[in-house]
Amino acid sequence: MADATGLRRINIELVRRAVRWGGEMSKNDLVRATGLSFPTVSRTVDELVQHGELREIEPAASTGGRCAKRYMRDPRFRVMLCARLEGRQLSYEVRDLAGEVLEQTVLPQEDTVLQALDRMAAQVRETYSHLGGAALGVDCPLQGGVAGECECYPELAGVSLSERLSRAAGVSATAVRDVHLASTGYCVRENGWDGVTVCIYLGSSGMRASTSVGGKAFEGASAFAGELHYLPIKNNLEYVRTNFQGADMTAYYMQIIRAYAALVNPARVILYDNPLLSGKVERIRRACAQTLPERAVPEIILSQEFAQDYSAGLFRLAYEQTEEGLHELLYF
Repeated sequence: MADATGLRRINIELVRRAVRWGGEMSKNDLVRATGLSFPTVSRTVDELVQHGELREIEPAASTGGRCAKRYMRDPRFRVMLCARLEGRQLSYEVRDLAGEVLEQTVLPQEDTVLQALDRMAAQVRETYSHLGGAALGVDCPLQGGVAGECECYPELAGVSLSERLSRAAGVSATAVRDVHLASTGYCVRENGWDGVTVCIYLGSSGMRASTSVGGKAFEGASAFAGELHYLPIKNNLEYVRTNFQGADMTAYYMQIIRAYAALVNPARVILYDNPLLSGKVERIRRACAQTLPERAVPEIILSQEFAQDYSAGLFRLAYEQTEEGLHELLYF
């Protein structure tokens, strides 16, 4: 049997979740949504209002009788740091619980990457006393938030970027590879799409991919999943340095999609647009149709929205680092 503290925490989470999904709600609305008694809901709501998480809003005009007070979550109760490291350039956004951007900054490249990371986190920590969590997306290999060897960031090898960011920001933090965030964000933006999806992205450090299953990115046992330049394709590692000079991009993409079709049988493959794809997507579709059984050919989608997907995935990850996000993961 749960003790009083445990029951109180569960009640808070039930009310918190109901308000998050229901928007403006009265105490009677919350009774119906949570199944809790009116005294329990009333006590919990009053506590959350006093704590600043919920706020009372003006009741709608009534044609008669007393209007019930209504409550909504205050999106500024908690803010999140969403940072990106791409091509040695560090940038960040501060977002509230509703995802609204409160601040957006690109840092000058005056410091080392780690110095810039520390300075950014310390500055946000000082400015926002209600900072709840932080997330960092990076364009280099990571395992458990620890950077692997990468030509672009030799000084980061073996450094736990998650711990570094957490220590500097003073909150729970994590670091994830950019394409994994994009594949998660794609599912979020597609109204919770949970089909098996492969997202393929060409960035400054080469071609990489992420597979999402059930709306979550699959990184593999050592976060090596999606390192496409290790596939047995002629000149594949050389293409990282030459930006695919002399490559047949139709054949290259076809070979990657065919490999994923055989290994994970995705429903969709998202090709994030880049100049090397120009005019080739339909040819890639035809090449896949000619080399795969009909039932194995995924829907191949050209997307211009890597930045939007990346942003949505980064926000989701940062939210999960907050107390509210952690409780949702634990209890629901």
